[in-house]
Amino acid sequence: MRYSRAFRVLTVLALVVPASLTAWAAPGVASAAAPAMCAGLTANLTGAGSLSKCTDPANTGGAGKLVANLVKKTAVVTWNKTGTSTFSLVYVTVTKDEKEIKGCAKGTTEILFSGSVTGGTGAAIKSIPKGQKVTAEVCVSKTNVTLEPGAVITF
Repeated sequence: MRYSRAFRVLTVLALVVPASLTAWAAPGVASAAAPAMCAGLTANLTGAGSLSKCTDPANTGGAGKLVANLVKKTAVVTWNKTGTSTFSLVYVTVTKDEKEIKGCAKGTTEILFSGSVTGGTGAAIKSIPKGQKVTAEVCVSKTNVTLEPGAVITF
């Protein structure tokens, strides 16, 4: 009798625990949406610029104003009426072309940016949460910074 009671308790636990874990995991899966991306970047050499053609317009507004501090290696995007995203930056100059179909124009320098989101406000924090990786490939000329042809900024 003692063994059958223990067997029933273990059976109930075997059925309840996985169901509970599934309930906890489901919200995480649903919130793990595709990263936000912007296909347009125009900035000056001081780090002020704008992002356009951004995905997830409900949370990014489809565009934003960028202010980067390259000395402090930080940046802030003020999204179009949906909040802000702050992030850290690490960047390196590409010394050897990566054999892309469309690279930076002759006379420009390709820079690879990476970093992570350090905070944010408003609806933007829903799709660009703290800890999210940030990556971009840009072309730097004597006067401005643009995305490498065919590249996107990923948040």
